[in-house]
Amino acid sequence: MKRLPLLLLCTGLLATSALGEGWQDELSPAQPGSFPPLHPLHAQFKFGWSAFTAAEATFDYSKYKGGLMRMDVSAKSTGFVRTLWRMDAQHTALMQPSTLHPVSVRQTEVYHNQSVKTKLDFTSSGVTRLRETNPNDGKPPKPKHFDFPDLLDLNSTLHWMRSQKLAGGDVYKFVVYPTTSPYLAEVDVGERQKISVGGRNWNAIKLNLKLWRINDRLELEPHTKFKNAAIWISDDTNRMLLKIEAEIFVGSVWAELQSIDYK
Repeated sequence: MKRLPLLLLCTGLLATSALGEGWQDELSPAQPGSFPPLHPLHAQFKFGWSAFTAAEATFDYSKYKGGLMRMDVSAKSTGFVRTLWRMDAQHTALMQPSTLHPVSVRQTEVYHNQSVKTKLDFTSSGVTRLRETNPNDGKPPKPKHFDFPDLLDLNSTLHWMRSQKLAGGDVYKFVVYPTTSPYLAEVDVGERQKISVGGRNWNAIKLNLKLWRINDRLELEPHTKFKNAAIWISDDTNRMLLKIEAEIFVGSVWAELQSIDYK
């Protein structure tokens, strides 16, 4: 079974047409919206591939030294899927709460016959990435730089989106750097809905997501492994991530909140 990137299974579950050469002029303002910030929390999610439950993850969002906020994610494949595809992952992201700008990401993925460590360090002008695999090809890893202002990672994307007005019909466009490459994300705010997740009913806001890969020349390219995704967040004072449904290169994948406790 092919190895799925953590982006597509956990979080990504964070392209159908090009936006033209002027896509940078269409980006949304980088500043956070006026919606109150998310409280520290502990949450559990389950993830699926088609009809199979494929993985589970815990999310811990807490205050960190220096006034930063920290998101710790621990994920692993489970059940029958684990017999075909063994994956254990740890992801830690630091963020500036006042600006919602990412500071750093440290991610470790362990598979049956390989481990991958990814380091991302963000500044106001871009990001530096270092990616190490074990076993490797004998060559030392080289840092890769992507210069672009106001980048978001997966964690800050969630916080930035939930801070916005999110009126029906609103469209938000921003650049996200999840782990290895930059993408243009377009989020269309859909209708308010009622959904059942984690054993309870929720008032929810539906968000529709599209992605385009950004190449080294800052040109847009179709995302070959991602088609589209629908995301639901709670329509309340928390605006918590509830559910994701995505179409990717291996079929349909999904994630659902199982439990949440605010600290």
